[in-house]
Amino acid sequence: MIKARTWFTLFIVSLATVAATASCGSSDEATGGPSAGASGVAGGSIIAGAGRAVGRAGASSVSGGGGGGNVGSSTLGIACTADTQCGEGMVCAKANGTAFGDGGPSHGMCTMSCASNIECDAISAGALCLDFGTTADPQGYCLDGCVQGDPAGDLSTKCAGRSDFVCMDVGQDSVQTVCVPHCRSDAECGSGLFCDKTSPLGLCSKTKPPAGDPVGTPCTPSTSTNPVPNTCEGYCIRTSADNVTPVTGACVELCADGFECMYGSGSAPKPGGLCGGQLTSADFGALDLGYCLPNCSCTGDCKLDGDLCRKWPAADADLASLLGAPGVCFPVVSQSVELTCGEGGAGGAGGAGGDGAGGAGGDAVIPEAGGASGSN
Repeated sequence: MIKARTWFTLFIVSLATVAATASCGSSDEATGGPSAGASGVAGGSIIAGAGRAVGRAGASSVSGGGGGGNVGSSTLGIACTADTQCGEGMVCAKANGTAFGDGGPSHGMCTMSCASNIECDAISAGALCLDFGTTADPQGYCLDGCVQGDPAGDLSTKCAGRSDFVCMDVGQDSVQTVCVPHCRSDAECGSGLFCDKTSPLGLCSKTKPPAGDPVGTPCTPSTSTNPVPNTCEGYCIRTSADNVTPVTGACVELCADGFECMYGSGSAPKPGGLCGGQLTSADFGALDLGYCLPNCSCTGDCKLDGDLCRKWPAADADLASLLGAPGVCFPVVSQSVELTCGEGGAGGAGGAGGDGAGGAGGDAVIPEAGGASGSN
């Protein structure tokens, strides 16, 4: 059984040392989204293409269907409001409950109390037993297993297709990936509850989290030798390369790859971006733990160093409508154009647009590798 509190603390430290080496992607997926190849951002963080999200963002996020995670017909991980929906021996960990210590998963989650991984694996292959209790009062619950990267079958076969869950590695000495609750907004939690997005385990709480700095704000990431409090509304990732001082960082929002993110407040919040930022160099696909790529109207809206406002191509009109913005902040704009700010307007073919004050944004065509200009 894995001690959840200890492990999530270790994860917070590990994110501060994201690999600094990555090659820039040079081609887009057939869907027309941003490049699927990993790209270095600000010398340290790694992000992957959001193109795979086309046609998936906006999908049913909490129905759970009739299956659990990757294997069989277990109800493990599906949304619930009562124990009777989960089956014999299973319980519903509710959003307003305290099964996971500090709170509960948004929309509820079918699970089972456990003392070992063997018990969880018996109901769903690959499931693990995580201890959400204390040393004096241990309390284990099963979390469904998952495989990083895009699922081979239907999306519902991974983390029950839930956008309020993320697939992440909780192994310390070996790769052990499970589906972890991660709410996206207070609205997902329900009346009187608040979504705490400051760690990978995003639970609904009766206590409002302390106000933090918004996405894009400079921050100081923790390291194993310099642990510091998280000042972000979401999480602080490292943006400086390994062995470079001073260590710098930026606030981001953690999320499930391929789904809308950065929801605002209110009973019907709208998405402020699309999840496609990659935190590690491992296989990365639908529902894996990533960070949000913010919406933008022009490059001036993008806060992370090196990001440009990449216009959604015409083929992605539905996605642009869903997100409510013409572009997304991304370091690569091949096979599309950069939306620039100000009166400088569009540059010539392969040139950069001006960055004057005021005025409507222009389309600056950005050349791909080899000098060919992109098209939308």
